[in-house]
Amino acid sequence: MNEYDFREALRTTMTAAPEPPPMDPSAAVTAGRRAVRRRTTLSLAGAATAVLVIAGLAAGPARQWLPGDGGGAGWDPAGAPSAMPTAPAAGNTKPTWPTEAPGRPQQDATARSGPRYEQGRKLFAELLAVVPDGYTTPTGTARDGIPLQDHQAAVEDKAWGYLASVAVRRQGATGRLLAEVHTRGNGLPTTPCKLARAFWGMGGDCEVVTAGGTEVGVVVRPGKDDRLDQWAAYRHPDGTVVYVAQSRNATNADSEFPPLTALPLAVPELAALAGQPQFHLR
Repeated sequence: MNEYDFREALRTTMTAAPEPPPMDPSAAVTAGRRAVRRRTTLSLAGAATAVLVIAGLAAGPARQWLPGDGGGAGWDPAGAPSAMPTAPAAGNTKPTWPTEAPGRPQQDATARSGPRYEQGRKLFAELLAVVPDGYTTPTGTARDGIPLQDHQAAVEDKAWGYLASVAVRRQGATGRLLAEVHTRGNGLPTTPCKLARAFWGMGGDCEVVTAGGTEVGVVVRPGKDDRLDQWAAYRHPDGTVVYVAQSRNATNADSEFPPLTALPLAVPELAALAGQPQFHLR
């Protein structure tokens, strides 16, 4: 099993089967693209995403929750791609992906080099920097092949998604912190709790928490989908969306690691992190 298999295992565990998209055609297309991306290829999470373009585009090889180059020709330097994967030519079943540094087309939705990949690495570094005192950050992989630390960058419909995931350990028990960023043009909801409940389609009980003078949606209790325990969502004025999440479990309920007895962050701390400028990536 190589590093991409490890990341695929993380995505499978952390981003399985979101709820169906709404019936509104434009919203359904956006939700469908995001759902397929997560099943086949961010949160970070790792971790989130190979993109299938619903309007008839064929998918490339599965990629790895959260890397390519958004800085080459044909890309908006402010953050969003100016042209998405194009329809295959006659006799060709593969879409055209963005260009990786130094000038190679991506194999799929994941960037594995270049500025976008580096943004995923930056998110990972910033997540490590906010791990609370008293916790260590183990490396390696779990028994099920899921990496204990991971990051990723992947092109979405009209945006880029970055994911970072970090296992946190205290007194022999292990949980996880996760951050996911969607650049502007992501099509996610605008109101705080709708935005929070949209994270991986998990729903849950949401509260609006004021942090640093801004309103942040925080799911304080998961619903039937309990892959994570709590997560905060914040939309910056330019449309960039940040999610920060935490879980008592390192990977899943059947992990070989004993779960944390308490979550690493209090709800106000989680909300404050979602609005921090270091997570505002483009």
